[in-house]
Amino acid sequence: MATFVLEDLQSSIEVFVFPRTMTEVGHLLADDAVVCVKGRLDLREETPKLVCSELKRPQLSVDGAEPLHVVLPVNALDDNRVSRLKDLLREHAGTSPVYLHVGSKVLRLSPEFNVDTTPGLLAELRVLLGPACLWNGGPARG
Repeated sequence: MATFVLEDLQSSIEVFVFPRTMTEVGHLLADDAVVCVKGRLDLREETPKLVCSELKRPQLSVDGAEPLHVVLPVNALDDNRVSRLKDLLREHAGTSPVYLHVGSKVLRLSPEFNVDTTPGLLAELRVLLGPACLWNGGPARG
């Protein structure tokens, strides 16, 4: 179980995360992290509290472009596939940063590999790396 104070520029509220939810979202909690919390308001005491049912950490980008998260299975990496991935990303140059999930590591590629996340790019990535290569923002996969 965890408790933390969720605050913005105008106000704050204490948030309770019960054990079941904590096992799902506990890895997302950190000091000064930007989070989105879904839950129910507990008004039983004088000071309202929020009981968390879902918690997400949004991917924030300075230029507003949605980042692209690509899952690379360690056992599927070889020089040819990495070379083809580089070429594919360069062919679809754009403003969206690219994050590679390799095992338990998450690597942000240099801006030279920023892409335009078109359906064509996403389809080509699935052909190259498999249907589960695009990370949807849930708990990190490894």
